[in-house]
Amino acid sequence: MNTIKFNSLRSRIFFFFILLLIAVQTVSFITSFYSNKRNEQQQLASHLSQAETLLTEEISNRNYYLTAFTEISATDVELRKEFFASNPNFSIALNNHRKRIDADIALAISINGTILGELLVKDSNKEIKRVLTGNQINRPFEHTEWLKDYPNSVFYSTNDEIYQLILTPVLEKLEVIGHIGLGYSLNNKLATEFSKLTSFNVGFVLENKDDFHWISFNKAIENHDVVKNSISPLSPQFSDSIVAQNHPLGTIDEWQLSASIFQLHSNLIAAIIQDGWNLLILIFITLGVSLIGAYFIASSVTEPVRRLVKISKGIAKGNYHLDTHVGDTHELNQLAEQFGKMIEAIKSRENKITEQAFLDTLTSLPNRNQFNRDMHGLSKPFLLCQVNIRRISEINDTLGHDVGDEVIQEIASRLKKIKKPLFHTSGNGFLIRFDEESKTNVKNCVSLITEVLEPSFIYQNITIHLQVNIGVTESDGWTQTNQLLKEVDAAMQIAKRQNLLYQMYDRQIDLNTLDRLQLVNRLKGAIEHNEFTLYYQPKLNLTNNIVEEVEALVRWNHPVNGLITPESFIHIADQTGQMTALSHWVVNKAIEQYFAWQAEGLDIKIAINISPENLLDDEFCLQLIDKLCGKSQLQNAMCLEVTEDAFVDHNSKAVENIKLLRNNGIYLSIDDYGTGYSSLAQLKNLPVQELKIDRCFIQQLIQQPQDKLIVNSTIQLSHQLGLTVVAEGVEDQETLDWLKEHNCEKAQGYFISRPLPAHEFAQWLANSKFSLPHITEQSIKIENQNLTQVNFKQS
Repeated sequence: MNTIKFNSLRSRIFFFFILLLIAVQTVSFITSFYSNKRNEQQQLASHLSQAETLLTEEISNRNYYLTAFTEISATDVELRKEFFASNPNFSIALNNHRKRIDADIALAISINGTILGELLVKDSNKEIKRVLTGNQINRPFEHTEWLKDYPNSVFYSTNDEIYQLILTPVLEKLEVIGHIGLGYSLNNKLATEFSKLTSFNVGFVLENKDDFHWISFNKAIENHDVVKNSISPLSPQFSDSIVAQNHPLGTIDEWQLSASIFQLHSNLIAAIIQDGWNLLILIFITLGVSLIGAYFIASSVTEPVRRLVKISKGIAKGNYHLDTHVGDTHELNQLAEQFGKMIEAIKSRENKITEQAFLDTLTSLPNRNQFNRDMHGLSKPFLLCQVNIRRISEINDTLGHDVGDEVIQEIASRLKKIKKPLFHTSGNGFLIRFDEESKTNVKNCVSLITEVLEPSFIYQNITIHLQVNIGVTESDGWTQTNQLLKEVDAAMQIAKRQNLLYQMYDRQIDLNTLDRLQLVNRLKGAIEHNEFTLYYQPKLNLTNNIVEEVEALVRWNHPVNGLITPESFIHIADQTGQMTALSHWVVNKAIEQYFAWQAEGLDIKIAINISPENLLDDEFCLQLIDKLCGKSQLQNAMCLEVTEDAFVDHNSKAVENIKLLRNNGIYLSIDDYGTGYSSLAQLKNLPVQELKIDRCFIQQLIQQPQDKLIVNSTIQLSHQLGLTVVAEGVEDQETLDWLKEHNCEKAQGYFISRPLPAHEFAQWLANSKFSLPHITEQSIKIENQNLTQVNFKQS
């Protein structure tokens, strides 16, 4: 038998490696064994703490998941429609959202706290669930204090179950129109899932000073004494046998709701003992593997392993430009190659995540997240402009969203030419930052924007004018981004409502916003309670010096704020859907006044302003035709004035309805001509008879040669197209004489008369220097007969 030779270095290293390994593992086992004995209570507490942490995190994760999905569900168009329906039915919409996350309860609550929809799972513990309609529909929601303007997490008791519920507001045009809620039941199934996660028994309990009872628990403790007898696991009688902890979740009707976790003391100790045996087994396995592997890897693996450790540390620090070659060992080189692939995969994912988080996918421009990030550390002054593209929704509706996307991309491409920090923050909104600029230079900044956007966008031979409203705010380097965004958006909204190119922010805008909110809340009631009145401003026929026509201008007799001009509430009526009702009131009141003047012997034509939004409503246009072209035959007594915005797109629904009105004999006029983007060439084929030159060209006509040239050219071209011309904004005799000299047919302005209520207008007309339009007694009798036939009841 050959003796073992110890004279080779390899054998000695191997032998001493074995002895050292055995000694280390033996010491490790003994130390671990006695350490386990000494720290038994500490480990028990640690197990309990870990279980509670896992339970808390899981409840928080469920709450986050519920919140995120409920917020997404609140944006569902079909769901929002039901809040406006006269007979809402939320069952389908709520069930669709409930099924996506397997929720046990779904609620829809009106803005006044009435439950409009309620779905409940009959037995939430079963895999196949039956969904029932709740019995609280059309009843008041008992906890209206939970209904807030942001997602709210509560625990809600109903139908003999307790639910983890998220209530989220449903918004329509930034206004809360109701709330929806989704939630999970705190049932046995949930307790069982938590029990598997934490390795502890889990249950949900309600307790107060005098009572304690279980709501739900995991199936394994169904016959346990604490459940059968409804005893708290923290009771003194279980202090030596059970390790337990109650984690408070909230309160329900003066009861404390808690998640109770506990485990038998013996079970935990058995686990510790089992860990000791596992450790011993692991030691022997490690010894065997180490003996086999030590001989082969001791001399060759050390350096490559160190190299791989260095590579992994570099990856952790974000250094992805590392040489992954670790030597000539094939296996280790394969591992190094995988490290290289992992580096590339991590780089790719990080780049994609960064792109999705900070770049807009449509325009490839930085988004609002990038804007917020760029603002950190920015200390130099700047002007911030928010550019809002008008009529994008109309383009989407008429030409399709693909065309709308192309328009947005075209606008982004043009704005890039300014070479200023540019961000795409919403569907039709862009932010441009002009660094080291102040409000003294705001006109130049706005000019840069309008210069690149002014050329028309051509799509399949359709000309699309890129109109914008711009809000501007100034910063001296203060980087509170939320406040800056609020300011620039408030300024943009003012520009949009008042049809301005741009608006500079000042603090008064916030005060005006509050006043506007009050007007929004009262507008509908004001129409119903007849708080509006009509003022009349005369139009002078310059060929015969007779006042043959007036323009009807609506005013609001507000019970608190007094007389309010249209600039303060017309845009509110447009945005709140009250424009149709207001326009019906104006038409009816104007017809009534027309017949009243006819009865007095005055033949005065009345011009009425019609919103472009009215022209998109087929029903409104048909009702208008019925009123003016029916038995009363008022199509020649009334004139409809429409701003040129309605005429820009020749393919719009508005143009179709304009042609329908004209085909029925109604007289049409283009109001505020010159303030939009239309031209006489665009209007040549439209069925209009009259064009009103905007006051901005008339008020300084005598002092501004450019205005004279524009007005004279407009008059001549209009006459060649067969249009009658009206000049509004006449403020002096010189302007009136110049208009007569250049063959303008009609004039309107404060020099002739300011807008007057009907009774004051009659007095002014009797005392004015202008001739009066009279009719014969026979005509008066005919008109009185027509007056009795017209129904002035508001549609």
